[in-house]
Amino acid sequence: MKYVFLLSSKAGAGSFSELEHSIVKCYSSNNLKYTIIKTEHKNHASEIVQKYCDCSDVLLYVCSGDGTLNEVINKMKEINAKFSVGLIPSGTANDFSKNFDYSNFKIENTIKPFIDDIDLIKVNGKYCVNVLSFGFDTVILNSAYNLLKKNPKLRANAYPLAVFQNIFKIPKYKLESSTSNGENGDVNLKGYYLLGAICNGGFYGGGFNPSPYANFTDGVLEICLAETMPLYKIIPLIFKYKKGAHLSHPLIHFQKLTKGSIKFEKELMVNVDGEIFTTDYLDFEVVPKALRFARVCDYRKK
Repeated sequence: MKYVFLLSSKAGAGSFSELEHSIVKCYSSNNLKYTIIKTEHKNHASEIVQKYCDCSDVLLYVCSGDGTLNEVINKMKEINAKFSVGLIPSGTANDFSKNFDYSNFKIENTIKPFIDDIDLIKVNGKYCVNVLSFGFDTVILNSAYNLLKKNPKLRANAYPLAVFQNIFKIPKYKLESSTSNGENGDVNLKGYYLLGAICNGGFYGGGFNPSPYANFTDGVLEICLAETMPLYKIIPLIFKYKKGAHLSHPLIHFQKLTKGSIKFEKELMVNVDGEIFTTDYLDFEVVPKALRFARVCDYRKK
């Protein structure tokens, strides 16, 4: 087995010098072959994926945040890479990693990981490993990114600050959605909504929990849609949304699905694993067992 550690220079947190030291010490003492690569320019992570494309004996660990992991996975699917990918969370929010229990993680755990075949979301021709979302939450995410550009030391504190900045400017989005779970037919919705999240994983936006029962290996996704509502209802719902205790709220629509589409009245910001783009439609589906994931710790307990 060959081990490759990809360290992103753009990750928002963590000491790479300390991480490098831990890797060198662990792998040298165990007489294991390893390579440490630091990204040096845009698309460098994709170039590394290309380099190891046909190496089925490689474990590539992304030592970064959600954005770099998303870049790596999309390139892997594009070229049908044969290696397995794992994660050592070293970004700002690290939302994908919150689906796992990294509390007792040690570099030694990367030597013999559990290899899981996990699901992905395919959306508008691209892949998402964790959460696809749109609406008010993506406005908050974009504001958090702008705050971090001005003051990187804010780290995860940028998210609650971004909520405070936007809480009195509540938007609404007109949409039409059609979803299917493959068993009970289609579910069609039409109206004005505050936000929506299509979930493979359970956490996003600095730790909000739209899908508390998300499962990467069950072959289904979850969709959470929040209707527009007045501010006095939004504020208490934010705290429930953070804890994953919002599913019984009368203005929340939640269901399992295998595929769906959403048409927006006009273009709006959409978040895919923390990466933001604009579109006026979403066409999405689950791709079961689409990624060989090198899991270095247990799944988070529900």
